[in-house]
Amino acid sequence: MTPAQADLVRGADPFFVATAAPGHGADASHRGGNPGFVTVSSPTELSWPDYPGNAMFLTLGNLEADPRAGLLFLDWTTGTTLQLTGTARTRYDGGARTVHFTADRVAEARGASPLRWSAPAYSPANPPLPH
Repeated sequence: MTPAQADLVRGADPFFVATAAPGHGADASHRGGNPGFVTVSSPTELSWPDYPGNAMFLTLGNLEADPRAGLLFLDWTTGTTLQLTGTARTRYDGGARTVHFTADRVAEARGASPLRWSAPAYSPANPPLPH
């Protein structure tokens, strides 16, 4: 990722993740939190906390079977899309889960989405960001 692309990722409040598992098909779901919940460690490495959700674990289960994943980030003000493909693994530390992603391809499409959104009001249920 370029520095500008990394800034888009860091500023994301939601993004979308696609995974698949042999014999079980594909899954696409969203991950969300306050901007900054996705950490960019390098131009090819990022991570995010796996917050408690519906306890279905489709994404995490798929990643255990097949670590390939696709991520989609959107800049809601410009319509720019950022797609990353690569591999992901889940690390468990105490009761916390963190997904670590390594990108092998990045594709940016400026103005790809015709939709535009204003800044949201963030949920008070979002976990606080670590300092």
